[in-house]
Amino acid sequence: MSQAPVVRLQDVTKVIGKRTIIDRVSFEVQPGEVFGFLGPNGSGKTTTIRMIVGLMGMTSGDIQIAGHSVKSDFPKAIIQVGAIVENPEMYKFLTGYQNLLHYARMNPSITEQRIQEVIKLVGLEGRIHDKVKKYSLGMRQRLGVAQAVMHRPKLLVLDEPTNGLDPAGIRELRDYLRKLAQDEGVAVLVSSHLLSEMELMCDRVAILQKGQIIDVRSLRGTDDVQDAQTENEVLFELDHPDAALGILEGSYGARLSEGLLSITADRSSVAATNRRLVEAGINVYGIRVKTKSLEDQFLEMTGSDTIG
Repeated sequence: MSQAPVVRLQDVTKVIGKRTIIDRVSFEVQPGEVFGFLGPNGSGKTTTIRMIVGLMGMTSGDIQIAGHSVKSDFPKAIIQVGAIVENPEMYKFLTGYQNLLHYARMNPSITEQRIQEVIKLVGLEGRIHDKVKKYSLGMRQRLGVAQAVMHRPKLLVLDEPTNGLDPAGIRELRDYLRKLAQDEGVAVLVSSHLLSEMELMCDRVAILQKGQIIDVRSLRGTDDVQDAQTENEVLFELDHPDAALGILEGSYGARLSEGLLSITADRSSVAATNRRLVEAGINVYGIRVKTKSLEDQFLEMTGSDTIG
């Protein structure tokens, strides 16, 4: 992406007493990107989010939002942010529309047209005049998103937005966040303990452990495109896997895995192996790269089975 990042953290550090909670954390989120923030319990994820939205000061480093420093130019930085921490708080005795109208009155730039735009964006046209007390949790989350983006922020921060949602509600929220990022170019920073959902929702994720970023990786194949020299574990579906193993004689670490032939090789070697097997009379029914889920990668990197 050639555009300037919406949010940039540069060596952000938070020290409380003698303990370093956040240690030189740096990452960027681009316009239109859904960026996931993952970490085991106590890793400092919520502390980092609180510093981004100005609820907690940083000891050193800087956070810039749309080019404005949270430390030195907070009013101009924070006006570019919309945020929901866990469940959005609404006036339940008012309708969804009345809640949005009440919020809009605090910001003269929000027009009636904009209110209608965000209602449509989150798909609440049919229920917006119902009282919020009749809304499901998923609908309240969508209304919260509408409220958070009414003033056209460049950054939307969501801390554990899927808490309490059923699978249908989680899917709805995921779809609306991706639509929001695509249609309005908003950068979305979201934390969640549901790794499977983050894998479906996010373009990239940062993994935080003991206050440090240990990895930032793409989930859309844009930053980790495999070149011809990259070696992967590749699985072959064959009619005679035992015979194929004998033909390869251990080349490329060949072994059998659950009835499939597994090798570790780059693209050209995979093609050569396929040709060698076919020429030996082995029928090849399928070839696929074995990929690890985000959960597998997370546990591998953190050595933890707890996320928070």
